[in-house]
Amino acid sequence: MFANVMLGQQEAHYTHFMYNTLALNPAVAGSKGHPTVLALYRKQWIGFEGAPENILASFHTPLGSRVGFGLTLANDRLGVTNSWYGSMAYAYRVKIDDDTKLQIGVQGSIKYFGIDFNKPSTFILQANDPSVLENDLADTYVGDFGAGIYLNYKSMFFGASVPNFFPNTIGVDNTIPDAAVETPHYYLMAGGVIPLSTGSTNISLRPSALAKIVKNAPFDLDLNMSLIFNNTFITGVSYRVGGDGIGDSVDFLLHYRVNNIGLGISYDYTLSDLNDYNNGSIEAIVIYDFVKERLDMANPRFFF
Repeated sequence: MFANVMLGQQEAHYTHFMYNTLALNPAVAGSKGHPTVLALYRKQWIGFEGAPENILASFHTPLGSRVGFGLTLANDRLGVTNSWYGSMAYAYRVKIDDDTKLQIGVQGSIKYFGIDFNKPSTFILQANDPSVLENDLADTYVGDFGAGIYLNYKSMFFGASVPNFFPNTIGVDNTIPDAAVETPHYYLMAGGVIPLSTGSTNISLRPSALAKIVKNAPFDLDLNMSLIFNNTFITGVSYRVGGDGIGDSVDFLLHYRVNNIGLGISYDYTLSDLNDYNNGSIEAIVIYDFVKERLDMANPRFFF
């Protein structure tokens, strides 16, 4: 007899976490001060069959001087599973002083979780396994709610959130209660923009960090350091803690702004033992800000 521990990825993680903050924290809604649309695609562990693949779109905007509103829609594919996720966020802003603004946010969400046992890549060890349900499509819908806080102080930001509170059962085998349960994920984020030079060449440093805390799972931390050139071109590198060695990955990011449109791409180089079985991960992002850019702004909210 023996026992073994298995850990699985439940919520998608994103290399562009410093842009994709609404998906992690509902209090971000409306924080930029103008409407923003974001679209993201992530292909994780290229060459690894059945690895996660994610598509996400979000929109958030201020409604007046105090309220923010946001929508997020995401599709996650992993092996034989296919999940859809939609959320609606509401945030309320409290102005503490001219330099400090605090937003408190809540969100409601609904998730579709489906498993296609007829997928050609499916390999069934035991024909009468109750989880297989006669090789048909098994699916379920679950609802949830979350909350978060988001603080802006001058050109810095801090956030804490729990996007999903309820530990919903997402398993399809009714003979084993709580065999597959969603676990609440806790996120802590921080970052800012630090001017390094002005004049004809405007260079700023933007550090960012995201901590992910989940019960019974290893602590996860993303650390990013980026350089912003003339509020147009951004290059950065991230380190993701985790894996089974010196870390989970080293990530390289490029981002370019054309007027109100931001285009970004990243590549994750795997540091864990999975490096022998994949060619890294890629992520692409498009952002559009509905605002007239002001040239006199030292740290425009395009970047946090």
